Amino acid sequence: MKNLKLIVNLIVVTSSLMFFQCTSDYTAIPGQDGENGTNGINGVDGIDGIDGVGTQVCIDCHSDTHRSGIWDAYLTSNHGGDPAYSYESWDKGTRESCASCHNNEGFIDYIETGAVAVGGYGVSNPLSCNGCHDSHSSFDFENDGNDMAVRTAAPVDFKVFAEDPNLDDYILDYGNASNLCANCHQPRRGTPTPDANGKYMNTSTHWGPHHGPQTALLEGLLGAYTTFTLVEAIPAVKQAKHRTDTGSCVDCHMRHTTDGSYGHSWNPTRNNCSSCHGGPVEELKVTGLEEDMDTLGHLLEQVVGQAIARDANGDYQPVFEADGVTPVPVVGIVHYDAGDDAWHPVRGLFDLKAAEAAWNFLFILEDRSKGIHNPDYAKSLIKNSIANLQ
Repeated sequence: MKNLKLIVNLIVVTSSLMFFQCTSDYTAIPGQDGENGTNGINGVDGIDGIDGVGTQVCIDCHSDTHRSGIWDAYLTSNHGGDPAYSYESWDKGTRESCASCHNNEGFIDYIETGAVAVGGYGVSNPLSCNGCHDSHSSFDFENDGNDMAVRTAAPVDFKVFAEDPNLDDYILDYGNASNLCANCHQPRRGTPTPDANGKYMNTSTHWGPHHGPQTALLEGLLGAYTTFTLVEAIPAVKQAKHRTDTGSCVDCHMRHTTDGSYGHSWNPTRNNCSSCHGGPVEELKVTGLEEDMDTLGHLLEQVVGQAIARDANGDYQPVFEADGVTPVPVVGIVHYDAGDDAWHPVRGLFDLKAAEAAWNFLFILEDRSKGIHNPDYAKSLIKNSIANLQ
């Protein structure tokens, strides 16, 4: 009996093992697919983007063919470091006080941050393409216009006014890329002011508005005549035709060229003038101003002031003869140097009237437009200066 039960149990175990082996090798046969579910609700369509600028529009300006004429013109310009440019302007850009306008990197830093590197720069480079140009503010040229990717077109606060707490700010805004130019083409100094004795002490052979007062003349600002008896009225601010009719540096200095330079010599061509002025280009000058400038220059060379010298502390003081009373004279508040064909200020202590006349002379001289930026204002300043020295 026991053997029978053992046999039965063995049969059961063996059968179960066989069943397990069979089920582990079994592959199910797929059934039929079920019906698809209902589609969800469509989402809301997105807003169409602005059409991109075609690559040809980019190529039109950014090709080597287009830029070669620009580059050639730039290399002949003062901005490009023309070796003939007087004062070797770009060498001064390592100095902190000069870098914002005489160094490409300094100019970029000034425009982007409002300041230059403390202590100046180890190297100074002429203003280059990336000094004036950065990136487009808009690629919708059809509606917004082509801004030529100028680094800034923001209004400019005249430094002379902004840095003097006694003067109200003067904001210059041409409403276009000319604002970029105005950051540097403005005076660095204000008009002469008297000391306690009503005199003016000039301590610098670089005195004057400095070499970029173009926007001030165009506006009709910063002439000096507080001590003058006026023989001609001083024109009002912003009344010059080149300010009211064009109101823009780039209109006259960069447009209407036909040589492929697109104005990058910054020298106006006859084409810039033809829409308003007829006749030969030689006649496009301020009548009588050159002769008046010669007259004023010679008068200023005859002005007598008092010599100055540094004391033990390095400060300038008036110089006297051995008696301690008689001033040591200095002749000429400006002088002409035939060697470099240029006029230079003279250090000394002068009457304020002479200093104001010298300021006006240097103002019109360093503007370098020969009065064209603002003919009436230029003529008035020079004629009044002559009358008050004679």
